[in-house]
Amino acid sequence: MQRTLQSSFFLLIFCWVSSILGLAQTVDSVDRPAMLARGAEHSVLLDVAKAGNRIVAVGERGVVVLSDDGGRSWRQGKVPTSVSLTRVKFATAKAGWAVGHSGVVINTEDGGETWTRQLDGRTAAKLAVEGAQLNADHAGANNTAAQKALTDAQRLETDGPDKPFLDLYFENEKTGYVVGAYGLIFRTEDGGATWKSWMDHVDNPRGMHIYAIAVQGSAIYLAGEQGLFLRSSDGGNKFARVAMPYAGTYFTTAILPTGEVVAGGMRGNAFRSSDQGKSFTKINVSVPVSFSASVVMADGRAVFSNQAGMLLACGDKCEAILPVPAPGLPPIAGLADVGNGMLMTVGYGGAIPVPLSAMNTTAKNGGAK
Repeated sequence: MQRTLQSSFFLLIFCWVSSILGLAQTVDSVDRPAMLARGAEHSVLLDVAKAGNRIVAVGERGVVVLSDDGGRSWRQGKVPTSVSLTRVKFATAKAGWAVGHSGVVINTEDGGETWTRQLDGRTAAKLAVEGAQLNADHAGANNTAAQKALTDAQRLETDGPDKPFLDLYFENEKTGYVVGAYGLIFRTEDGGATWKSWMDHVDNPRGMHIYAIAVQGSAIYLAGEQGLFLRSSDGGNKFARVAMPYAGTYFTTAILPTGEVVAGGMRGNAFRSSDQGKSFTKINVSVPVSFSASVVMADGRAVFSNQAGMLLACGDKCEAILPVPAPGLPPIAGLADVGNGMLMTVGYGGAIPVPLSAMNTTAKNGGAK
């Protein structure tokens, strides 16, 4: 459990304000409500999403900011925790979830105005032990894999709530997943009222960090460190390891309308699959800088960001990911297509909108349309 977290952008940002495994914050931060602050939209923000016509961004110290006018003005939501929030997703215009440090999961039913805590690292560790114990009892004392999984889960409980969740996905208002450091993965079928450890459904015996989750029909993909890429073809019942051409870490996964699955990782390495994640081929990327986030636009283009604050894009087959003209940006942690010809970026510089017209000059096939 002493293996350090590799630097996806949002973890890299945290290093600027704390040491690498100082990113797991104290129990006091878990229980302390986020403070209201003027200009919170200019603080370090780590992800952004649409909630109907509203824009919702999350970030350091439990900050959640909302905009109902395309990002021209912002206000803070009421959040019951002050740990840093790493990702936010909405299943409907009202129902959304955010995850973050110390195993925190929070939920909103009013489009981000107010939030309640559904899970934290203390409860998550207990659930992991319960799930691993049941699996070990079923497998028997001679099953070394099951016994190791139980030992690892017990260590989670001993360590305390110091493991962050790094991404999430909700297919509707009831069913969803949260994933994170050291192979953490939990599933809910009642909108987060209760959670179940899902680690025994995943082929990740070394407990590699899971940075991204993406869904395409009944196929679910998990991307993580040291070449970890997993695929479920049965709606999440079992995740099998996919052999990847690159053994480095993957930080983001995009699924294009054409069905192409794109994984972006360290040092500008990116790979695409045309067979639902069964095999991958290398994508030409001219900038050797680690990817940090991606978004598929309404017009079918995929836009990627990297840790240098650059935007890159590809078209429907994603045969090349090319830089696109954009204003100078600080390192970017999250992206959202917010409509009205605007892309919202968040990161070290807070929330910064970028006109999509800046991306209309790259090639149609290899880059943006």
